[in-house]
Amino acid sequence: MKPTLKTFGLVSAGLFLAFGRYPVSWLVSSRNRSAKPARLRASNRLFIKSPTGNTLHVAIEGPEGAQPLVLIHGLNGSLQHWFYQRKFLGDSYRLILIDLPGHGKSPAPASLAVKDLCRDLAAVVSQLSLEKPILYGHSLGAMTVMEYCSSYPDVAKGIILQHCSYTNPYTTCQASWLVEYLQEPVIRPYLEYSKKHPLMFRILTRMNYMNGLSLLLHRYIFFKGEQSAAQLRFSSRIAAFCPPEVTAEGLLRCMDFDMKGKLSKIKAPCMVIGAVDDRLTRAYAGKHIAKNVSRGEFAVVEGGHMSLLEHSDKVNDLVGGFLNRIK
Repeated sequence: MKPTLKTFGLVSAGLFLAFGRYPVSWLVSSRNRSAKPARLRASNRLFIKSPTGNTLHVAIEGPEGAQPLVLIHGLNGSLQHWFYQRKFLGDSYRLILIDLPGHGKSPAPASLAVKDLCRDLAAVVSQLSLEKPILYGHSLGAMTVMEYCSSYPDVAKGIILQHCSYTNPYTTCQASWLVEYLQEPVIRPYLEYSKKHPLMFRILTRMNYMNGLSLLLHRYIFFKGEQSAAQLRFSSRIAAFCPPEVTAEGLLRCMDFDMKGKLSKIKAPCMVIGAVDDRLTRAYAGKHIAKNVSRGEFAVVEGGHMSLLEHSDKVNDLVGGFLNRIK
């Protein structure tokens, strides 16, 4: 009897370590009836080298000759995060989807400083000969779009900024007083340590994805709780397969970001989207951006930092309305 119970316990533990993400995702998710997100393969893919030393994987889809729309995801993500927006916009726009350096299929970065990501975006626009593109960024992608449009104010036809800060994002998150206090004595040394020991952290992130621990963290950091189990697993998997040293470097470089004195240089029509329960970027940061750019408007949606998955219909309605207004 005892060996049977012991064997059962070992088998159960092994199964949970390997497949715990499934019951965890079911327990902490809602019955969101959105289509199950999946990896999409673009019809045209290429790699673009930038003067910064970065090489970017770029996917292109949609009708040739249509209005170009460039989409840039956030830190610890990939172009696969745009699943619902690709479905919504793909028939009407020429979509150019960028994997940030070190993310998705882009090789390891030479630099993740936002100023260099801006130069990377300039290289994509130039090498693809994009005429008056619309730029749509999420989180770090939106920070990159802001930096680009302040440096090249006459290039973009319009911009969409979703869930982003105008300064060091550690100062505009939930409990920012605590995060700021810990930034130098705790957060920076931890991130530097994780950069020096990537193999250990890579093993931990993969294991924690499989057993479900990272899904718990992902749920409470990036979502409100109205996401489906499939959306939570989809987003968590993308994060788990982003190299930890890349995530750490990106978080370090975010500390240097500051657009406070440059927002007025952004001349293109600009929609800023915030979320009611975004713990990483509070909605007031988006309001500040919209108020201080030349032609800004602000909208808020339900959900958390990943509302582009959690409340994709509402986000797409806002995006579609803005795109119609700037035609």
